[in-house]
Amino acid sequence: MAATTPESPWLVATRALEGELVRWRRHLHRHPEVSFQEHETTAYLAGELEALGLEPVRRTQTGLWADIVGGGPGPCVLVRADIDALPVAEATGLPFASENPSAMHACGHDTHAAMALGAAKAILARRDALRGTVRVLFQPAEETPPGGAPGMIEAGCLEGVSAAIGQHVLALGSEGARPTGRAYISAGPIMAASGTFFITVKGRGGHGSAPHLSVDAIAVAGEIIGALQHVVSRHVDPMQAAVVTVGTIHGGFNQNVIAPEVTMTGTVRMFDPAVEQRVSTRLMAAARHTAQAFGADVDVKYERGYPVVVNESATTMELRSAAQSVLGVEAVEAMVPLMGSEDFAHYGHQVPSAFLWLGAARPGSGEEPVSNHDPHFSPDEAVLPLGAAILAEGALRLIERHR
Repeated sequence: MAATTPESPWLVATRALEGELVRWRRHLHRHPEVSFQEHETTAYLAGELEALGLEPVRRTQTGLWADIVGGGPGPCVLVRADIDALPVAEATGLPFASENPSAMHACGHDTHAAMALGAAKAILARRDALRGTVRVLFQPAEETPPGGAPGMIEAGCLEGVSAAIGQHVLALGSEGARPTGRAYISAGPIMAASGTFFITVKGRGGHGSAPHLSVDAIAVAGEIIGALQHVVSRHVDPMQAAVVTVGTIHGGFNQNVIAPEVTMTGTVRMFDPAVEQRVSTRLMAAARHTAQAFGADVDVKYERGYPVVVNESATTMELRSAAQSVLGVEAVEAMVPLMGSEDFAHYGHQVPSAFLWLGAARPGSGEEPVSNHDPHFSPDEAVLPLGAAILAEGALRLIERHR
């Protein structure tokens, strides 16, 4: 008979906190706040940290952090959790569903915050044996560029930090369900850089029965959308990765009125800065020349968003080892790079960092998992002690590495 792997002592500790983890997560889920408006969220988290005996709690913007200072000197490792919700109306029907009709934790940031609190409590129980410091950071505004990370860094959250780690729940990936009990991590570029474009088409309004006397901004916008679909396919090397997506379009007043103006916004994703330069240049040119061809004016603006998330190799090795200790070696897989973006990237530009994806679909439930940002998104709460244990063990492994 094959020997069984002993359960991680960190998982034993966080399983004992499961009731609190669920309580923390459900409170946050009921009271979501969108980017840069997380005032009640930070007040709640500050209160919970202080109840654990963590003072002082450093608050800045609508985020906060606190240090777990060990019984002896040593390096400082940052554990980051994001805390903002999305402007999504929840449709889960859960008994602890959002009480805010215009916001929802549709990306799992409520679970991230709960897991960071759980990691903090587990580490605090062994504080005397800790030779170093674990800084637990709750960051606002991951969902909205320019993001909350730059402001937290400016406020000093990385001062004295030797390494940073973070994680994200995921129920559905490009290859299908991502079940609870599995994790995904690789070294190198793992999440794309992002950019945002803003296009305003300016035509000339008129009556719907006489289009020849007007310049139809909706018709021109449609042509621009079509032209944008060729930017990647005809201007980016097929061996490179890039995405151009139009996410919003607004215009028009009535069914018989030709719209004088249409606004559009969208996102660009890529891993190579040279690709971003080419895509943004061609995107703006396509919008301008298409509008000109149809007699319309256009304003086009492009803003760079988050940089590429790059997992540093040694930090990744330690976080992977922590996940393997908690979940088992076979449960931790290589991560296929994602075209999604994360402002965790900013920490990696300052200190060695690693980011892990944590499966959160209920295994064997028969439920069809839904993707993050869906109004039905409901990660498995069984992931909470797993994620808390990975953060705790990952932080302690990195403290030992940097001693």
